[in-house]
Amino acid sequence: MEFAYHVWATEKLLGHLKTLPGDIFHKEIRSVFPSVERTLFHLYEVDALWFSRLKGEQVPLKKHMFETVGECEIDFSDLHKEILDWLSDMSDELVSVNYTTSNGEAFKNTRREILHHLVNHGTYHRGNIAAMLWQLGERSVSTDYIYYVREQG
Repeated sequence: MEFAYHVWATEKLLGHLKTLPGDIFHKEIRSVFPSVERTLFHLYEVDALWFSRLKGEQVPLKKHMFETVGECEIDFSDLHKEILDWLSDMSDELVSVNYTTSNGEAFKNTRREILHHLVNHGTYHRGNIAAMLWQLGERSVSTDYIYYVREQG
C-alpha cells in the first residue's frame, strides 16, 4: 500500500534530520515554509486532518509546533500507527467520503483518492525539505519510492 511508503519516507527523513546540527530544524530560510519544522508541522497537520475526514470526524489539532526532531518523530509515529491500524481494518477503498474544507466547501472523494493525496502531498513537502537542507549547506536523504520498493525486497 502506498501509505506504507509515506510512513517509511517520513521516518527516513526524520532519522536523517536527527543526524544534522540541532539548529537546522528551526533555522529560518526563504522557501515554501520558513523552516524545516514548519514544513514538517504542515505535513503532520494535513495527515491528521485528512485522517479525521476519512474517519468522518472533526478532530482539532492540539499542537502548534514541534520543539525538537525527536518530538516530531514521536508524533508522526503515533499518528501513522493509528492510520495504519485503521487501514488494516478498512474493507473498501472505493467508499466515498463526504467532507467540508476549511473554506466551507463540500466535497466527496473515495478513500483511495484521499490516501493517494496524502502520499503525494508528503512527497511534495519532503522534496521541499530536501531543497531547504541543500540551501542550509546540508545533504538530504533519498526518499524516492523506488528505494522503498527495493528496501522492502
